[in-house]
Order: sequence, then structure tokens, then C-alpha cells
Amino acid sequence: MDQQNEKGLLDDACWTAESLMQAAPGRWLTPLPEGWRATGVSIFAPAMQPGNMVCVRAENEVGGVIAERLDKLPYPPAALIIDNAQLAADSNVPVYLVDDRNEALLSMGRYARDRMQGNVIGVTGSAGKTTCVAMLTAALAEWGPSLGSMQNANLPRGIAWNIASMPWDTPQVVLEMAIGRMDISARMVRPTVAVVTNIQAVHLKENQSLHDIARTKAMIFLGMKPGDIAVLNREMQEWDCIYAAAVKQDLRIVAYGQQEGCDCRLIAYDPVTLSVTAEIFGQRLDYTMQAEGLHMALNSVATLAVVSSLGYSPEAALPRLTRFQALPGRGEVNHLTVATHPLTVIDDAYNANPGSMMMAVAQLSESVLPGRKVLVLGEMAELGDEYQQYYRALIANINHSQIDAIYLIGNTYQSYASMMAENKRYILLDDVDAFKKVYLKDIQDSDIVLFKGSHSAQVWKLVSWLKLLAAR
Repeated sequence: MDQQNEKGLLDDACWTAESLMQAAPGRWLTPLPEGWRATGVSIFAPAMQPGNMVCVRAENEVGGVIAERLDKLPYPPAALIIDNAQLAADSNVPVYLVDDRNEALLSMGRYARDRMQGNVIGVTGSAGKTTCVAMLTAALAEWGPSLGSMQNANLPRGIAWNIASMPWDTPQVVLEMAIGRMDISARMVRPTVAVVTNIQAVHLKENQSLHDIARTKAMIFLGMKPGDIAVLNREMQEWDCIYAAAVKQDLRIVAYGQQEGCDCRLIAYDPVTLSVTAEIFGQRLDYTMQAEGLHMALNSVATLAVVSSLGYSPEAALPRLTRFQALPGRGEVNHLTVATHPLTVIDDAYNANPGSMMMAVAQLSESVLPGRKVLVLGEMAELGDEYQQYYRALIANINHSQIDAIYLIGNTYQSYASMMAENKRYILLDDVDAFKKVYLKDIQDSDIVLFKGSHSAQVWKLVSWLKLLAAR
């Protein structure tokens, strides 16, 4: 590494031997070079950045990079953090021994958060978290460096990894926060602004209700101070529960949505032109999105609510906001040619719940692109004991849509096929491989194909398959 690059790397290197010892007490097994510093810590090799330390684990453990794969890291580690001395016996880089590497990682996250000087925004909800984080990160970059969660790392270990790897003077930090162990995450992140996008039937366990989900999501407020900001979707289910929790914490509540009385309101959205009219604390804004769908328009209003609540100009955020494009797996639009047939492939296949399924059906139904509208659905997972009502509602929604062909993948749909309207052309399939054979016989020029399903349904593999065919 040349001196200029090395200097640039060290400019972002927050961690010294002293700060690491304060954050996570341990001992160095090897001597450190003079002036040693690190930019952060990595627990996932593909996302490693230059100057990162690396948490090391055995193959049968969780939380870190497997010791046997250290030689495949994209960059030399600044140090190895271990809780088993045998895992780094032959290391030629500094080695730091702790009692428990996962607890050390959480402690590093808390330590780094204590020293962060900018705004910290936490985002939770049953759907749309990742998109909202990306949109906020893009818009807030208008006011200096803005960093968002990497790799959808939204549980405590992943959040700690993200925080501990961000420069502590970053003006804007946006973190995705999942429901799992939310109390630990909330007390680590301590958002100055918390965004709750929605409450949906997802990750429901036996005998669990939407109210239980809402109560757990509301724990995002636990680390916040009186006067901090809660940006809440006024139309979400379990509004009363989330609102009451924010009031109890004495937060400043900002409501966004489509109904009268919202502080930040979506007044109009045109699915043909993707134009949006919004009112942000009384200021009317007209703009055009690149990302399609009503849910994207609502995300943009949530973003402007955060921007304005932080004291920034929502109008100044529009150039970046309107350039935002949907992420892979979350509405990304791909124009492919497969077996000489031009296709528009909408990749919304990363995950699904009843609410996001409805939004996907609406997005495809409202498309004005010329061509056949093709809906490919996998099953929804973790809906709890009342899962049947969600499938019935989904089928009813499809029946009222302007969708031309529907592929339903998975055994669950067998029970609901009789509910399909007579004018709807649908095909029941056992698995994703069955779709490949059927669709290549059925493919038509200018098909608009939307893929959606829970991650476990593996519908996302079909997007990869079509991209691979198009690349040949």
C-alpha cells in the first residue's frame, strides 16, 4: 500500500490498542507495530474493508470468520480477535485474546456508539426496513458523509459490527434494526431518530399476535432520550401500541402516511408517471421517483419526515431522493432478453409478508408497460396460527387485479386454488424448478414478471436463473 493510500486509510481508523482494551478487555498475544490502528471489525469475509480487525471462530460456532478461511480474506487483517488461542497459533498478524468474542463485539459496538458525534437513525418494521435505510442514507448524504447498515445486518451482532466499523465522526448513521433481541439492539444504538415503517404478520411464533410483534418492535425506543424523535407510519397496524410506547418514552412523535392530520403526508401518487405530491410539515413538494410503487412513495415521505425533523431542508433532499432506485430483491427492475424474448423482471423476491405481498400485486397490476403481467409467488413463512386468512386475502386481492398470468409455487397454495376467479389464468407448481420448465414454454415478448415470496421459498433463485440465461 502506498503512503497516500495508507494515510487515507488511517484517517478513518478509530481504533487504537488503548481504545480496544477499554471497549473489550483482553490481552495481546503478539506484539503490536508502532502506531497500530484499525478501521473497524469484520465478522463476514465478503464485506471486509481495508484495515479491519477480524473476529475468528471455529467451524461449528457462530459470529466471525472461520479460522481455516483467513487466508481467503480480501485484505490482510489489522488484527485477529479470538477467544480460543489455538485458532490463531500460526498467525503473522497481531492477535487479541478475549473471554468471549461475541460479547467483545457487542461491547465494541456500545463503545463506538458512545463516541459517535452525528445523528443516529434506527429503522424497524415488518417490511421495507432495508429500502428505507438505503433511501435515508442516500438523502442524508446531502449534509455530509452518510453511512447505512451493510449486508442487512440487523440483529445485535450485525449492528455492533456495523457501528464498530463506522468512523465516529460520521454526520449521519442509519441502522436497520430487526425484531430479534430488540432490547439489546435498542440500548446499543440509542437512536436520536427512530422510524417504524409498519407492523405485519411476519415472524409470528405459536400463540403470538400482531400486538406481541408491535410491543417488541416498540422496544426500539428503550435507548432514546426525552425529546428524541419517533417517525411513525400513521396507517400501520397496531398504531396505538407503538404510539403509546413512544409517548411513554417522552419522544417527539412525527406521523407520516396518507390520511388527514399526518405531519408528513402523501397527498397523491401516480403509478403511471411515478410522480409524488407530498406535504412535509405544511410545505408542499412535487417530485418524481425512479423507484416504482406506492410503498416507495410512502418511504420517500418517511425519509423527508426524518430530514425535516433533523432540521434539514426537505427540498434540498429531493435531487438525491428522486435518483434512488430499488435494491436487488426489493423491487429492482431488470430489463433482460431471455431466449430472444425481451422481459421486464421485477425482483421483489428477498422476502414477503401479507402486507408486502399486497403491495407487490398492486405494483404489477398498476404497471403501464406494454406486455403481459406475470406474477410469480412463493409461499409466505412464519404467519402464525391465523395464516389461512392471509392467503385468502391475497387470492381475493389477485382476483381484483389486472394481472394476466399467475404462477403459485408451493403446496400451501393448493388449498386456495378454488378461490381463484374464473377469468384468472393460474398455474400451481410444486417448487421453483418446476417453474423453470413451464415458463420457458410459456414465455412471451415484453412479459413483465414480478417475483415475490418469503426467503425460504427460494423464489429469488428464479431471478438469478433468468439473469444467468440472459447473460449467455
